[in-house]
Amino acid sequence: MFLFIDSVRIIPIIFVLLIHLLNVDYMSTYYNFNGQITASSEVKLSVSDLSILRGYGIFDYFLVRQKTVMFLDDYLNRFYGSAKILGLSIPVTKDEMARQIYALIKANNTTDAGIRLLLTGGYSEDGYTPSTPNYLILQHPISWVPQKDYETGIKLITHLFQRELPEVKSINYLTGIKLQQEMKNAGAGEILYHDGQFYRETVRANVFFVVNDEIFTPAEKILKGITRKHMLNIASKHFKVNEIEVPLNYLDKASEIFITSSTKGVLPVVNVDGMMIGQGKPGPKASFLLTEWEKHCEAYIKDHSNEFTH
Repeated sequence: MFLFIDSVRIIPIIFVLLIHLLNVDYMSTYYNFNGQITASSEVKLSVSDLSILRGYGIFDYFLVRQKTVMFLDDYLNRFYGSAKILGLSIPVTKDEMARQIYALIKANNTTDAGIRLLLTGGYSEDGYTPSTPNYLILQHPISWVPQKDYETGIKLITHLFQRELPEVKSINYLTGIKLQQEMKNAGAGEILYHDGQFYRETVRANVFFVVNDEIFTPAEKILKGITRKHMLNIASKHFKVNEIEVPLNYLDKASEIFITSSTKGVLPVVNVDGMMIGQGKPGPKASFLLTEWEKHCEAYIKDHSNEFTH
């Protein structure tokens, strides 16, 4: 990992740490910085940016599979929605942002990748007040979940925490990063947040419970994931699906638990805080929905395969 210094200008430390701690390989030939495709080694941001001084900014992350940007409209809608909530103005339209994303993919000449959009609070004269945001489009290799995790399921540990402005995909991952060692010590793959009464989400995924053959997922005070959105549509064609406030006692009642995200797809959970879920192995609904998710992604790629050439 490199830090490039030019006078008082540096690559933002918070971005470097975030990329590293989220297990993303920090390697790509080109990035997009404020609309310009730039060699990754030349991207520099002033230390006066609020993303560094106050951790004020947003991001989003999605996949490129077979040169197709997956569910791009959904991710752009969420990104622009997060910016609006924080009072940050993105200087280009969604259509122009999409064009720049595909231009970067072409410049890096890759078929599969992870794309990270970043919008900062901008250079602040007083170190507190936002100004004109800076935006970056970063491209990285995808960090896939190991296949064995789908075959055996993963463990979760729980933590009492409610994210601030949960509907915003902010760059603030302070709690999740701080708890990484505790998670590793427990042999867990994710941390499940709750507020003392209801389950919310994991650090980087949404959660689903199977109780009495019905599927339940938290409805409020969460970041509504794009994979979650599509999974609700997929699952509702086959099962009764409920978006509710999921109480803590559903852990005792659940025959299955699974989590969803862009890189995880549908990932089964077999243990929470040392308690076995169901039979202690991936359940039939999670396995079925994982297959349906892959079919859904394959159909999307087929339907959008010509977008790369535009």
